[in-house]
Amino acid sequence: MKMTRKVIGIIAIVLGISGIVAFSFSKKFEKGVAQNAISKKAYSIEQQWELPEILEEISGIAYFAPNRIACVQDEDGTIFIYDLEKELIEKEIDFGSSGDYEALTVIKNDAFVLRSDGVLFEVKNFQNAPKTVEYDPGIDHSINFEGLCLSEDARKLLMITKDEDGNIDVRNIYSFDLESRTFDKEPFSRLEIEKGIFKNYEGSFRPSEIEINPATGEFYILDGRHPRLLILNSSLKVLEMIPFDEDEFEQPEGITFGNGKLFISNEAGKNAGNILQVQLNPDYDG
Repeated sequence: MKMTRKVIGIIAIVLGISGIVAFSFSKKFEKGVAQNAISKKAYSIEQQWELPEILEEISGIAYFAPNRIACVQDEDGTIFIYDLEKELIEKEIDFGSSGDYEALTVIKNDAFVLRSDGVLFEVKNFQNAPKTVEYDPGIDHSINFEGLCLSEDARKLLMITKDEDGNIDVRNIYSFDLESRTFDKEPFSRLEIEKGIFKNYEGSFRPSEIEINPATGEFYILDGRHPRLLILNSSLKVLEMIPFDEDEFEQPEGITFGNGKLFISNEAGKNAGNILQVQLNPDYDG
């Protein structure tokens, strides 16, 4: 009987130690999984600026000077200069009548603003005594432009479509030659949105902005309806798609790079319009 009790006691001790080890391992495993999940998150939001009501429909942004972002919104022919440090609009520059303005870029002292029908507005010396010149693309069918950026060689402006008659499965990138101040007749590039990576995601890809990462030459294209970011290499080959949390990115419409940082703007929805400073995770594997 004494031997039996002794054996039972030893077994109990062994089982107890095993339980402690198993519990400890389980916790370490759970912690490891959690840390791994965090490390694989696609992005982090480093800073956020809530915008005033007049920019609730912000549609395009361009970082052009230290802590300065030029903005346009859907309805007014006005460039708003937003000071990131003071968190306020420091200047408003009128350049045209009311219209559906979708994007802008700044080249030295001049700003270029894109209207949804493809008309470009060059606002010369936009910060001081601005003068506006319009350029019509002369397109003879329905087209909806959404994004604008300067090409890597700085010779052209590139404009991407959200939709276009006769091109259901394609999003075209058109170009404007800055030397001749004329639109090129043929598209600069075509993005086929029903193949490859696009099959892994629900909803048609509808670009809301295009920009080039100055550090890598990669193209960044936003989708405003289904919040996500498409990244292509400098030859416009698709690299990856990064989905955004809809609670953080209600309707991403503007993207720009400045001071080595990435900024994305959102139109107002449940929350006010905003500008987010975003850090992408280089280790994200989808």
